[in-house]
Amino acid sequence: MNGNNQDHGTAPPATLLKNAETHPKAIDEAIVSGDNIQMRSELDDLPMLQGLRLYWRVALISMLAAFSSALEGYQIAITNSIVSNRGFIRQMSGGGTTLNPTHVAVWGGMLSTGQLVGVAALMMWTDMLGRKWAMHLTWLTLVVSVILESVATNWLHWLFAKLLAGAGLGMMQATYPVYISEQSPTQIRGLLTTSYMFWYVVAQIFGPLALQQLHIRDPYNYKIPIYTQWSMLGVMLIINLFVPESPWWLVQRSKYHDAEKVLASSYKGVTGYDLKKELSIIIATVEHEKLVEAENKYQLVQIFKGVNLWRLFIAFWPKGMQQLCGQSVTNNYGTYFFQLAGNKDPFTVTIILGVCQLLGVLFTSACSNNVGRRWLTLGLFGSGAVAILAIGILGSFDYQSHELGSVLVFFACVSNFGVIGGAGIAYSYVAEIPAQRLRARTASIALIGSFCLGITFNYTVPLMLKVWSVQTGYFFGVTGLISFIVGYFVLPEIACRTPAEIDEMFEDKVAPRKFRKHVTQVEVFILEKDEKQKKKIERFPLEERQEFV
Repeated sequence: MNGNNQDHGTAPPATLLKNAETHPKAIDEAIVSGDNIQMRSELDDLPMLQGLRLYWRVALISMLAAFSSALEGYQIAITNSIVSNRGFIRQMSGGGTTLNPTHVAVWGGMLSTGQLVGVAALMMWTDMLGRKWAMHLTWLTLVVSVILESVATNWLHWLFAKLLAGAGLGMMQATYPVYISEQSPTQIRGLLTTSYMFWYVVAQIFGPLALQQLHIRDPYNYKIPIYTQWSMLGVMLIINLFVPESPWWLVQRSKYHDAEKVLASSYKGVTGYDLKKELSIIIATVEHEKLVEAENKYQLVQIFKGVNLWRLFIAFWPKGMQQLCGQSVTNNYGTYFFQLAGNKDPFTVTIILGVCQLLGVLFTSACSNNVGRRWLTLGLFGSGAVAILAIGILGSFDYQSHELGSVLVFFACVSNFGVIGGAGIAYSYVAEIPAQRLRARTASIALIGSFCLGITFNYTVPLMLKVWSVQTGYFFGVTGLISFIVGYFVLPEIACRTPAEIDEMFEDKVAPRKFRKHVTQVEVFILEKDEKQKKKIERFPLEERQEFV
């Protein structure tokens, strides 16, 4: 594939990178003229554990960035649990003993609305200002929201605090998974992207635990859980200042020297890492995308056209499956659900479900490369859909009896294991499927779609539970199974694939189900290069071959 066919798989001559530093279109011209451009590193074929040991510094940077999601999980846990605190009830009800149900519903809906607003507001800025500035804007928004929570004295103050908190959380989801994906080497990208969900779930467990202990010791004090967020914001600020800018964004903005400095620091001491070659691979991938999209001027319009629209839908669908498989029933409104189900200790059940979520995320992290993103996503969300359907079936019997009550909790555990485990992989699709030049905006729009579903279910699930109780599982069982069938046909396998390979398969219109076994031109070049090197070595006497290995 040479000339105007734009070969995906070949290596730049030594002068190409030098030219690219002074002339951003050098690689474009090389592609058009048929020069060899390499777009996959030989190091990308290393096993995951070996890659984790080799790239420990990059893994540490990504894990630190992922820690921000702990604040997201903690914030959501507080929002869901603080409404049962006696002091909070007394303050927000004006001295009463119960909260206005309308106020509670509006708070939950406003948090999801804020997420949508935050993503939409940040979408244009994250490409212009960079990933680090997006992190700082996210942090600033969360600081203002915690200030409002700390001084709120009535339900309206709390409403505005939830709006800003939701905006900060939405900005966080649109920024950090994309940043982690762009920082991570190919073979450990799935593991590190999933770590975002790991910290989220850990915080979801500790948030209710903190409120439970506070309920025992000081049942009218609701301020302490709010104040504890300041320590997490302090850690988040330090991390934001410490982590480097994304090298992919720097190359996208033609800041090649800055990108080289980031790579030199992040991959310092990595055996076999050729800085110039690795940087040229990033440049080649970005410049190739610019060449393909050269006729399109407006990026936002490009997202909704042709193959980019297809990539947007695929990026959105796993997050859509997360909502359609019943996350709102056994997770967001888990405490309320088990109260209606007649469980006398919903708090304990909530902790058990949190542990199941943690196990689901750990399972996802361990298997994301070996099993693959596609089958892991389908298997986890599929099990969640079957479990929520089983809960609906139990609703047709005496589910409040001791025996069926235990079975109900079991299926709720399976549901949480599958849905939250699948949510970790969903972030991989959001971050990895879009083209690099459109990555931040495509990811933001995909998240907006999932937030719209979230808002819908935040308002409707309490009504469903009130009318249908446990039989609500029938609805999400059906929608979950439908989403599974759609997912089977639209979700591709992207494990251990470089951005250039993903671009190539989409450009060549490879069917999603065939991504795993498809041999790309990027891979063909590496094989041909190895074969040529082998033949070159074989021409020399045995004692002289070692220096070429």
